Amino acid sequence: MTRSAIARFSACLVLVGLGTSPALAQKKAPDGAKVLLFSGGQRQHHGYRAQTFYLSDALEDTGRYEVTINEDSALLETPALAKYDLIVTLADRRDPEFKLTAGQQKAILDFVRDGGGFVSIHGGDNAPADWDPEIRKMLGAVFSHFGLPDSKTRKGEYLVRIVDPTNPVAAGLSDFKITDELYYHLQIEPDVKPLAVVDFQGEEWPVAWTRTYGEGRVFHTVFGHRDFGPDQPDPLRDPNFGKLVVQGVDWVAEKR
Repeated sequence: MTRSAIARFSACLVLVGLGTSPALAQKKAPDGAKVLLFSGGQRQHHGYRAQTFYLSDALEDTGRYEVTINEDSALLETPALAKYDLIVTLADRRDPEFKLTAGQQKAILDFVRDGGGFVSIHGGDNAPADWDPEIRKMLGAVFSHFGLPDSKTRKGEYLVRIVDPTNPVAAGLSDFKITDELYYHLQIEPDVKPLAVVDFQGEEWPVAWTRTYGEGRVFHTVFGHRDFGPDQPDPLRDPNFGKLVVQGVDWVAEKR
């Protein structure tokens, strides 16, 4: 067989393979909550897209959500935002390409204050110098190197302790171990009541909590780090942590 024939044969195999591969598709849930899932941010930093596709499937597989994936934060300042019940973000948006403008930050704050929900996972709390201080009040805490304390990270195995078992987000969960990246020395609001903590360096660090902001609900967890690249472990696939996140989304969406 000539080289050109081999090349044509190989191309046919690729096309056949593509044709038989399952295609990702949005799932219908006519009575479900409408989720705007924000990805994007710091290319080759975290595995945001892989996490986004996995989380989108996990939420839609419950039958309670219709998920729209978006990377362009310009949508926040358009009438399209009104179509959604809650925003879920898992990306560190400090990179200039993905930074939130002052208008987009205000749009998020107004959305939640008026009754929309907000879920932030890991890098979603990474705050550059130009973030509106109100976002910290909404989230409950931010990871930042601007201001004090200077936030820190450490990858390792941790025992997640459920300290507020009455919180519906913790329903059915007991203490569990996870390998992840801890954010600690957060710039945190004094009224944050953790539902889960880890012990590190002789101190107790909050890793998940709920709060309200205006008429809206907020859930945040500092865990959920996935490295960039194929076949990297993803804490969202951990059955305990995944359950915590989905139940966090459920609690936020319940008000709508």
